[in-house]
Amino acid sequence: MTYPIITAIAAGIIINLQMILMMICGKSRYKHAQGLGDNGQPELLARIRSHGNLAENAAIVLLVLGLLEMAGISQTIIAIAATSFVIGRFLHPIGLFKTTGASIPRAAGVATTGIVGMTGGLYLIYIALGKL
Repeated sequence: MTYPIITAIAAGIIINLQMILMMICGKSRYKHAQGLGDNGQPELLARIRSHGNLAENAAIVLLVLGLLEMAGISQTIIAIAATSFVIGRFLHPIGLFKTTGASIPRAAGVATTGIVGMTGGLYLIYIALGKL
């Protein structure tokens, strides 16, 4: 088994994005004097959700990518999946910060996360069943 280099790079980028979103959320909490919840503030809610949505999805998708990479899946496929995931994770908060309604960047972020996660998860099952 080799070190999952592509996944490590993606994880490094994602953790830095997570920390940036955490700071943006904290700044908005301070601005609105709101320690818990959003108190009906759309700006604060958007920042809370951008931070939370990344936290909810990033670890499991990165785990899937890392397992696929360690299983010997094509580096090109892993790079495409990881790049798509990272771009999608940047698009999601951009869409949330620009509007409280539906937006193309937000939808693209959700779609890429879903596609990479589900496709990767199904492929992990396929690989594992083949090793039984």
